[in-house]
Amino acid sequence: MAKKNTFSSLENLRSLSISSGAVFLGPWTGIGHEKFLIVAGVAKDRILVCSVMINSQINQYIFKRPKMLACQVELKGKDYVFLSHDSYANCAQPIKAKLDLFMVDDLKYCGLLNEQDLAQVQQQIISSGSLTAEEIAMFFGE
Repeated sequence: MAKKNTFSSLENLRSLSISSGAVFLGPWTGIGHEKFLIVAGVAKDRILVCSVMINSQINQYIFKRPKMLACQVELKGKDYVFLSHDSYANCAQPIKAKLDLFMVDDLKYCGLLNEQDLAQVQQQIISSGSLTAEEIAMFFGE
């Protein structure tokens, strides 16, 4: 007899949502307020994710650095129910983290990026020069 899958814990449900394009809202270490985080890529053979933060506006520090400015991806508020206004994915500084980062009670799954925005986020992360060739292959299969 086949074993029936049951999802009795929030951790099991949350881990199903951790895929490329997933957006979460929560408190993050080192940031004094809640922020959105995009899962840009998930390593298949390791428990790591590559993700980026969403900001309401582009920081003045970034405006003075053309390479970082080129790595900001505009996300239209009208395209996402979880955004109240146009925002920016900061792809200049991808975050490599263990899956455990997403297994906290006060984290909220918000939805998925559309395919076009996800592709642009992933391309800007690759173009940023912040990941090694091995990391690019691990997270994005390129």
